Amino acid sequence: MAKPDSRQATETLHELDSALERAAHWVATHPVAVLVILGAMLAGAAAFGGYRAWDASREADASAAVAAIQADYLRAMGAAPGALEVPEPANAEAAAATRREFAARFREAAEQHGGTAAAVTAWLQAGTLLEELGQPEDALAALRSAVEAAPGGSTLEALARTRLAARLEAGGDAAGAAAESLAAGRTEDFPGRVLALGNAARAFADAGQDERALEVFGSLDEEEIRQLPPHVSARLAELRARSQAAAPPAPASEPEAGR
Repeated sequence: MAKPDSRQATETLHELDSALERAAHWVATHPVAVLVILGAMLAGAAAFGGYRAWDASREADASAAVAAIQADYLRAMGAAPGALEVPEPANAEAAAATRREFAARFREAAEQHGGTAAAVTAWLQAGTLLEELGQPEDALAALRSAVEAAPGGSTLEALARTRLAARLEAGGDAAGAAAESLAAGRTEDFPGRVLALGNAARAFADAGQDERALEVFGSLDEEEIRQLPPHVSARLAELRARSQAAAPPAPASEPEAGR
């Protein structure tokens, strides 16, 4: 094993000492510049800390505002205090009027608190109410807004995409639903990733894009396939079996020479 080069180590130390001396001399002869640089660094750190505090406060305010609207909606629909499910009032006209009112309130909150997670939730709530009112186009627009408002690549965006996919599929756009489900399924941290990929494959099949369906289905391992709802896994297994049956048989291998 070669011995360390002591001469090279000594030269390196000399170079470091020389650089430190030059830096110290520059600091000593440029005190104003040093103060300006330090001041800029401190101001930047303070501004960053202030922005984080402001952003956290903004998120908290938005969440509180949307939660208050949700509580008002439950109360207006006749839900008991603390209930999570929305009861259906006996008076259908009154229920529709309430849904219209709160769909508008959720949309206003989403626009007012844009750039927050609560805004995405508000858009999703508005989409749900608009769909219940029988306004699919308005619901679709709200759900698209939820996707656009969510941080790219986040689980919140993936959730919004699955909601959008369901609305697209209900409206007969299987290909659009497949694309949204596939995008949601590519979000690694999304808890519903496997189901989203299964739904994407199924929707591709519904759209007549069997190759895309099999490609997405093939990206799932056996354990993930077992996590799919039976009607999804059965449909995709049938598609795979039909594809394999339709494939031309592999050519027989020629006998080796000399046999």
